[in-house]
Amino acid sequence: MIEALIGAFLISTNYITTIKFMKWLGLDTIPIDKQNQIIKPPSILHPNLSDTTDDVISKIQEFFNNFTFDDIEKKINYVFKNKAYLIAAFTHPSYYNNPFTQCYERLEYLGDAILDFLVVRCVFVEYYKQVTPSRVTDIRQDLSNNGRLAYLLVSCDLHRKILHESPYLFDQMTSYLENSTLFPKDQSMNDKLDKDIDQWADSTAPKALADVFEALIGAIFLDSGYCLETVWKIIEPLLRQYIKRSIKHRNVNPVRSFFEKAGKIIEESYDGKGEFTCTVELSNGARFDGHGKNKKLAKYDACQKAMNNL
Repeated sequence: MIEALIGAFLISTNYITTIKFMKWLGLDTIPIDKQNQIIKPPSILHPNLSDTTDDVISKIQEFFNNFTFDDIEKKINYVFKNKAYLIAAFTHPSYYNNPFTQCYERLEYLGDAILDFLVVRCVFVEYYKQVTPSRVTDIRQDLSNNGRLAYLLVSCDLHRKILHESPYLFDQMTSYLENSTLFPKDQSMNDKLDKDIDQWADSTAPKALADVFEALIGAIFLDSGYCLETVWKIIEPLLRQYIKRSIKHRNVNPVRSFFEKAGKIIEESYDGKGEFTCTVELSNGARFDGHGKNKKLAKYDACQKAMNNL
């Protein structure tokens, strides 16, 4: 009942009013300092820097210009007031040559929660007659899974702006981008975004790509003064067609579907040369082998083959 009341406030008012309502209920949702003032979010800069110092601001702008991060602003049609947020959103933990901001991890955590809420709000408000609460969960997971978000980032050609020094991530990204089915040569951004792909089809997508997409959402939210409408205006065009498709066709993770249908894992093995194999069995006795660079990918591949066979 309490959760339903909070949901009613959130849909009919705004999140600030809802947070105040939650505080009235006794939930500690607003960080208050000793002077009873709302605590501002901690700076995204390194602890020894201040974003109010002219010298620091000018150096951040120079860093921003050197890496042509304005290309990102043009792509998403949003100009950052505080350039540090955008720099941080595209800084991988392995990158040590960014002397100004922290990496994207904090922004990613925030962006993940915001994306979930905005997708659920959209489905609830616009499609409430067509979906049940359980379907809303499926749709949310469908639209915010790592494979989907990684694909969107690459489709917008924003992966090129990620600052990192990780050979492992480089190999992952190279392998993912070489998938000619997902990313045919000479295909425009609009064509990629309009592509009717299996949302769960590519589990080889590097998680870092999805992390950066979520971090970008968190960065926009903070830079826009906590404006959810601004965030939704930017990401809605990227998600809209997939929301419509997910409403019409239930699309669930094949691993989850496999176990819901009483499937079981028979054997997992490693050949010692970099490839894992997973053998699964459906309730009717049919067996399928999956292969991948780790156990998770091998299991995913096997479950996908099994579900495709049904």
